[in-house]
Amino acid sequence: MKYTILGTAGHIDHGKSTLVKALTGTDPDRLKEEKERGITLDLGFASLDLPSGNRLGIVDVPGHEGLIKNMLAGVGGIDIVMLVIAADEGIMPQTREHLAICDLLHVKKGLIALTKMDAAEKDWLALVQEEVRDFVKGTFLEKSPIVPVSAKTGENLDTLKQELDKLAKEVAPKSPNGILRLPIDRVFTMKGFGTVITGTLLSGTISQDQEVDILPKGTTTKVRGIQSHNQAAQRAVAGQRTAVNLQGIEKDHISRGDTIVTKGFFTTTRNVDASLKMLEQATRGIKTGTRIRFYNNTQESIGRTALIGTSELNPGDEGYVQFRLEQPVLIQHGDRFIIRFYSPMETLGGGMVLDPHPRRHKTSTMAGSVKNLTVLEKGGLEDKLAVIVAGKALAGMEESAILGSIAADKQEITNALSALAQKKAIVRVDNLYVHSSQLAILEQKVLDLIADFHKANSLKPGIDKEEVKGLLKARLHPRALSMAIDGLIRRKQVETEGSKLKLPGFKPAVGKDQGIFKDKIVEAIKKGGSQPPVREELPALFGITDKDAKDLLKLLADEGRVVRINDSLYLDKSVLEAIKADMVKHLQEKKEIVVAEFRDIARTSRKFAVPLLEYFDSQKLTQRVGDKRVLR
Repeated sequence: MKYTILGTAGHIDHGKSTLVKALTGTDPDRLKEEKERGITLDLGFASLDLPSGNRLGIVDVPGHEGLIKNMLAGVGGIDIVMLVIAADEGIMPQTREHLAICDLLHVKKGLIALTKMDAAEKDWLALVQEEVRDFVKGTFLEKSPIVPVSAKTGENLDTLKQELDKLAKEVAPKSPNGILRLPIDRVFTMKGFGTVITGTLLSGTISQDQEVDILPKGTTTKVRGIQSHNQAAQRAVAGQRTAVNLQGIEKDHISRGDTIVTKGFFTTTRNVDASLKMLEQATRGIKTGTRIRFYNNTQESIGRTALIGTSELNPGDEGYVQFRLEQPVLIQHGDRFIIRFYSPMETLGGGMVLDPHPRRHKTSTMAGSVKNLTVLEKGGLEDKLAVIVAGKALAGMEESAILGSIAADKQEITNALSALAQKKAIVRVDNLYVHSSQLAILEQKVLDLIADFHKANSLKPGIDKEEVKGLLKARLHPRALSMAIDGLIRRKQVETEGSKLKLPGFKPAVGKDQGIFKDKIVEAIKKGGSQPPVREELPALFGITDKDAKDLLKLLADEGRVVRINDSLYLDKSVLEAIKADMVKHLQEKKEIVVAEFRDIARTSRKFAVPLLEYFDSQKLTQRVGDKRVLR
């Protein structure tokens, strides 16, 4: 069985809910106040079995101009719209606004139901049909059927069902091979079950006992039970109206606007880059800083606009904009949205999300921003993915984050990433992707840092990788640095010596005089025994600089000619081994040792005894217990 979602649209009191009830037998007006006042105030739901055996899930929306917020929460996941126009009244203000909204949301299929045909003369009905046909020109409904119908008498209800069946057959089924995303449009408590939510499943599948996240709340829960189109099910797939019984969640802890998702793929955002089309009939334009209301699926957030590449968008204009929102939203590239003026509330326009996690755009790079947004709007999947990954610079992007950022089939995304990697447009290590252009920048920075290090430290064999990381002033993923260094080594632009990185052919600049100084330092340390000259004393002893002393000691330690105790103290290896042996012998006999005892055993002063004991601690030979040491 194929499932398709139908949404109603149209002016208040034009008979949307009455028509849904006549078609399905279900009254979508479920609230007491709705029945008392005779108008739809919130979303209503029903189900219709079509002649072909397929099934329509119906979302009935309110038609009052003050309830556009509720209408927008219902139309986000629809496949077909049924624009309802009363034959005795014709086109009204909300007819126009609802059609404009559906057009902006890129609803691709629909029809027009001319209700209350029993209340109109035949000649008048013909005139209204002509008026409607002219009204929908230039929209997605331009060539759609117009079906006069009477919910009161039942006339043409079968014709309407047949036309809906034709449209449903034309709707391409949504792929279940995606990441679960279920926007919540209703929350209620059911006796014996607890908290239940409903929504239209946008992508992926949801299964009983599955662990899921609720965002932006950040709550993790488990699926206790599922109903789809009023029938219990083990799972529901993309395109279905779905009710989910959640485990351990109170009704007050979730609300319309939250979204149920697969764990580990999605991050909410407050900044959104998008393409925006302003309505021609909008009464005002927007500038940077205009306060707006942003609607996507069941979400609403207040925010401000930051125009990209232009200073103003007037009615009928199109352009790029960054929305800076006050409330976090969960959104993907490819999502459609509507914006309304903050106050008074009126629909301004809508468009498509291009980048759900953008950086703020600088005036100096605005041309590049516009170029990238154009690719995200009009490019192929590979080109879009390349721009998205490049936008993360050296932080890179995990595959899970990529899958959560773009509304597309999971397999198509992974295939496109593989193709980009084969073309060497992006580089992958484990599940991290970095754009090749960013990696090339990083590689050059690493080469420059190594070269600068050699100039400033001519006696040292090279620089540690961790030191390179510390010198890079960039938001950097550790694996991105590994990618860069591994690539440089593979291409023989960098060599390793132990744990050091160096440029090919570099050798420490140990000249004749430096060799003499090295020998003198080794001799002085050996002669000093357990009380050798410390680093700070070497410049005065040998007429060298403090930097030379540091570098020469480091070089001697790397060569194994002396042993580093700390930055200041270095010992001859044979002297250190003798001290170690005497200390171990004492500990084996006495089980413990204090500083004064060690000082006497080592035949040294407290100045040397304390750092020597700390050295043995660091080597896991001894362990400090209070003011004593014991063998580990």
